[in-house]
Amino acid sequence: MDRRLLTEKDGYELLTRYGIPVPAYRFVTTHEEAAVAAEDIGFPVVVKVVSGQIIHKTDAGGVVLHIASHEALVEALLDIDQKVATYDSQAVISGYLVEQEMKSGTELLIGGKIDSAFGKVLTVGMGGIFVELLHDFSMRVLPVDAPEYRAMIHEMAGYRLISGYRGHKPLDEQTLVDILEKIGRLFLEDERIVEFDINPLVLWDNGACAVDARIFIKSTPEKPQVTPQILSPVPDLLHPSSIAVVGASRTPGKVGYAVFRNLLNFQGELYPVNPNAGDILGKKVYPTISSIPSPVEMVVIATPAVTVPDIVKEAGEKGVKSAVILTAGFKETGDAGRELEEELLKVARETGIRIVGPNCLGIIIPPLDLNATFDVQSPLSGQIGFISQSGAIITTVLDWSISRRIGFSSVISVGNQTDMGFLEYLQVLDQDPHTYAVILYVEEIRDGHAFLAYAKNMRGRKPVIALKSGSSVRGREAASSHTGSLAGSYETYIAAFKQSGVIPAYSLAEAFDIARLVVSEGYPKGKRTIILTNAGGFGVLASDYAEKSAMEMITLSDQVIEELNSILPDSWSHKNPVDLLGDSNASRFARVFDVMIKYQHLWDIAVVITAPVAMMDPKNLAHEMIRLSRFTHSMVVGCLLGGDSMKSAIDMLGEAHIPNYQDLQDAFRTVGAILESCNLDSPTKPSP
Repeated sequence: MDRRLLTEKDGYELLTRYGIPVPAYRFVTTHEEAAVAAEDIGFPVVVKVVSGQIIHKTDAGGVVLHIASHEALVEALLDIDQKVATYDSQAVISGYLVEQEMKSGTELLIGGKIDSAFGKVLTVGMGGIFVELLHDFSMRVLPVDAPEYRAMIHEMAGYRLISGYRGHKPLDEQTLVDILEKIGRLFLEDERIVEFDINPLVLWDNGACAVDARIFIKSTPEKPQVTPQILSPVPDLLHPSSIAVVGASRTPGKVGYAVFRNLLNFQGELYPVNPNAGDILGKKVYPTISSIPSPVEMVVIATPAVTVPDIVKEAGEKGVKSAVILTAGFKETGDAGRELEEELLKVARETGIRIVGPNCLGIIIPPLDLNATFDVQSPLSGQIGFISQSGAIITTVLDWSISRRIGFSSVISVGNQTDMGFLEYLQVLDQDPHTYAVILYVEEIRDGHAFLAYAKNMRGRKPVIALKSGSSVRGREAASSHTGSLAGSYETYIAAFKQSGVIPAYSLAEAFDIARLVVSEGYPKGKRTIILTNAGGFGVLASDYAEKSAMEMITLSDQVIEELNSILPDSWSHKNPVDLLGDSNASRFARVFDVMIKYQHLWDIAVVITAPVAMMDPKNLAHEMIRLSRFTHSMVVGCLLGGDSMKSAIDMLGEAHIPNYQDLQDAFRTVGAILESCNLDSPTKPSP
């Protein structure tokens, strides 16, 4: 996108029109005019160079502060001219901005940029010359509701400077909220703006002022937008009644052989299509899709790329609803492949068929024994939907999921997202009654605004967990603004996920930890937490982790203490964490669980922690934990710590779909991630 930098004078004028305070200023073109302007404004003043070639004025020596006299002004102007010429000999100085020097205060940054996936993004953080060093900021995808602007401020670590500390008066938070709202409105309403920094915005205990503004606008008008084409409805990919495999083969080692063999257990009608074979693995072969006498709901294509558009056209004309295209050789291979992919999409739009892929691993629907991939692994059936942009990650996850007894309602490889993408697959899994949670592995999301709107609608109802790749590429390109440097693609994705209720995960293990817990226990009703343990040291650690994860450790009521006194030794902790002592057995835990069930209205989350002790039969404890989970409407988190002695008990919990965490920190981090994302006013726990 062609763009240019507004002069600071034009930037100040734009901010003023929206009621955003700026210093008294004057744009001048000569040293003499600068002297007159300084007298009119009143010393002390600041002088800044105005040049289309100088973006970072401070780096070029183009800013002089604390000018308190005429003599100092003359010296400052000469110094600016010399330093700018040294910094960039081609830079043309078109003038100077003489402005009132504002009193010192807390320096903040407010910035905006246009993200390729999500559109306009607003940033607020600690500002000044240490923006990138401090890296303390909060982001939102616009538009946002008014309360979100205040929430952005509260999220900053530097908020303590705003709220008041060590005898310092609180700063004017309301003015900062008002300015954020005005800047958000300006960014949304002015279609010319593509990126901006207000750095610093100086905040005092009464008022604020934008003392520097760098605003980039489009150099040329954008082309008129094409009216979007009305697409066919997203098909129900999870329940096809019939599948045709185009490119099915009787030759082991070929993709067409592997995928057709995997589909032999499919519970619907299965048709191999190959013009050069009579039968494949005992199934009658058809030379074309059109020659199949019965309706076909889905086709799986494993033929060379050049043949795919014609096959899709034939399928669409037959009334096939969806095509899963395993074939590679499209836009990922260069210009010729990109043209072929554009042709493929054109055919799909004309016929109404919807496409999964191309260049994808395929789809797996374990409840239907449907494995339309060329991977040898068929996962267990379960309640987790997995949508991935990487086929290799799918094959890896499927390999380790079996030993961990993780089951799936569906696995979808999105490939090139030529037609359908994460939004459409999320819609499919949202409507699926067998899917309780959705995990995404994301490299790129198309139409981010629509995706966020849909994900936000799922918030508190069906959890979506996302692992985003690309955290290490923030600095791959030089940024022209502080906002561009801070709000890279990865950071924007994470902020957008949190804003919409999608739970960010930072590893595959963490993603599945979160999904398994919420599938088993649902969203918690609130943050009220009780810790039950036979190991006091782990209880202390758990309290620390609970605080870091925003879990509220409850104070035991007199009634609860009285009942626990009647069943526990005198030396029990008499507080939360509830230390049942090291000689506890499963029977003692069971009696405590009975009290917790009776008073379940007092807590939302129970964390059960046990260390290996001679008196404990872990399997009996696992049985009692399952009972606690089933007979309460709250979240029960298992932490059976240890090694081989706990394995059979952990397997029991797994059979009951209750995940166990052998690292306390993992358990609390998982619960904290769920709490951050969910709407606590709409709890629900899956029925046993």
